Amino acid sequence: MTPCTGVSVSRRVTIRELVDAHCHLHEFTDVRIREFVSNFTIVAVSDDEPSSRKTLELAKTYDSVVPCVGVHPWMVDKVPSDEADKVCKLAGEAMCIGEVGLDTKFVPDTIERQREFFLKFLNVAKEYSLPMNIHSAGAWREVFDLVIKYDIERANFHWYTGPLDLLEEIVNKGYFVSINPAIKIQKKHQEVAKLVPLDRLLLESDGPYSYRGLELEPPLIRDTVNFLSNLKNVPPQEIIEKVRNNLRTFLKI
Repeated sequence: MTPCTGVSVSRRVTIRELVDAHCHLHEFTDVRIREFVSNFTIVAVSDDEPSSRKTLELAKTYDSVVPCVGVHPWMVDKVPSDEADKVCKLAGEAMCIGEVGLDTKFVPDTIERQREFFLKFLNVAKEYSLPMNIHSAGAWREVFDLVIKYDIERANFHWYTGPLDLLEEIVNKGYFVSINPAIKIQKKHQEVAKLVPLDRLLLESDGPYSYRGLELEPPLIRDTVNFLSNLKNVPPQEIIEKVRNNLRTFLKI
């Protein structure tokens, strides 16, 4: 597999009080984007080459945006076969690879193509020493095993609802798990949140996304903090500070 080549770009990031570690910022209107970036540090994931380029431009405009480039597993059958190669060439301008991964729960028919794409992103993450923002629905074990095989140092398993024994392995390896506002209504995600230690925890919106009546957007992060505070019997400000520090560790800043 031919490696991508280029020079990694150094970026300054403003860490605000509240952090959204997984958000499709490129899908929002300019007005909403300006609103969000003034109140949150947003790890902005991408879905394909055009959105990756838009995410990189947003990061040049707003210093509270952390740009991730990638091809979402749901998109692999909707883009050209060389889409992953095109996105890999943008890695030197990014701070993270994502949203990437495998999904046998919602799009099992494209799993072979998903694997082809994911292996390329594992390679480029390793080459550039970039963290990965990972989608792993239904393919929890396979994704984890590949991350280990490729010796990925930093990874976030977003909106994790997989096996709890595997969750233990994930956090023991030093990887992060981001908790979604859906925790209010999703029992499995509540079980996950109870078990994730504070030093392995991030928060996310996965916005813009509709889930069982919830319109997921960055402002719901505050509700997630309060829910976690009650769930884990920890003051809200302690969760906020832990998450900010965890993001610094995830990004190595």
